[in-house]
Amino acid sequence: MMLSKKSIFVFDSEIHKDYELSKNERISLVSNKNDFKDFFKVPWNIYKDDKYWVPPFWKDTSNYFRRKNPFWSHSDVKIFVAYKNNIPVGRIAAIIDHNLPKENGKKVGYFGFFECINDTQIAFNLLKIAEQTLASHDINIMRGPINGRIDQYSGFLMKGFDSIPYLLGTYSPRYYLDLVSKYGLKKSKDLISYHIDITKPIPWKVEELTKNCEKAGIKIRPFNRLNFNRDLQIWFDLMLDVFSDHYGYTPSSYEELKWTFGIRQLRYVINPKLFLFAECEGKTIGFRWSLPDFNPIFKKINSKFGLIGLLKFLWHSRNIQRGRFIVMGIKKEYRSRNIGTCFNYYTILEMKRKGYVSAEYGWIDEDNIASHRSGEKIGGVPYKKYRVYEKDIKP
Repeated sequence: MMLSKKSIFVFDSEIHKDYELSKNERISLVSNKNDFKDFFKVPWNIYKDDKYWVPPFWKDTSNYFRRKNPFWSHSDVKIFVAYKNNIPVGRIAAIIDHNLPKENGKKVGYFGFFECINDTQIAFNLLKIAEQTLASHDINIMRGPINGRIDQYSGFLMKGFDSIPYLLGTYSPRYYLDLVSKYGLKKSKDLISYHIDITKPIPWKVEELTKNCEKAGIKIRPFNRLNFNRDLQIWFDLMLDVFSDHYGYTPSSYEELKWTFGIRQLRYVINPKLFLFAECEGKTIGFRWSLPDFNPIFKKINSKFGLIGLLKFLWHSRNIQRGRFIVMGIKKEYRSRNIGTCFNYYTILEMKRKGYVSAEYGWIDEDNIASHRSGEKIGGVPYKKYRVYEKDIKP
């Protein structure tokens, strides 16, 4: 799975290969841009009649698989497309992150970007080819769906199929759960998201805990756009520090995090009052990043940013009604001082000021009890659940 340094994409050094399944079915190894366009098209054949699905952006997907993405400096991938009557109806990626720590001496590899029509045989063949690819590189556990990094799109939706996903949220058909279970994949971890009704009053206990936290010397400040690069560096340093003990953590470089979270785009979408830092005795000890939810707008423009799409985006952006609590991190030694409650209090205040009516909090790893309690304190109700699966495989 070694990649040519001359390649633009991580797949274009491969030799094209077809795996014939029957007279009208085959799986192809993606080896060039035309193959990759079929890989990208697959979801449209899965969700064309689904009123909740939000189409992905071509640029986002293609940029992820570009060789210059720092993730590929320590990772390898092979991606496959399944065809039925020459129509792309399924896809999968087998991903090995060489920075991912071993678990009890076992090497973990991911399957990701999985999409498939409701066809057991095609789904099984996609999962099998990913399993065989990982096994051939001495991987002991196949886990997924994880699109390379745990902080990207992870898990199949198990609960909450009746709403448009929030920004950066996962969405998948219910039948995927049956397909992967029949294949032999077992639960690895459940991820929970909470729904927050922003129109309701903030619980009095939250305001009281916030006041007590601030009296104890904690200062909450917004992101400083005038010192954009400085605050961004502070944020990245905290990201690398506070998530070392989280589920699926992979050591990352500054450059990789910049690429992952879109440094250029971030400059334009940040609302400083939704990107908060906590300070104590002059030291920055935590952050909370939230965003407006653009997904309903992306759905309206079919995730296409031509001139008309851009004008529609700007028009509808004036009336965003949903927000997303993206990520929060607090240094370990300060995690019992209700700093998360402070962050959430000021985030809800800003969302109320902006006229939001609802927000999503999460996802949260099922074992992260402190974060679950933090979501419940502000009135959050569990409403979506995602499951990451795994299977022991033999190298």
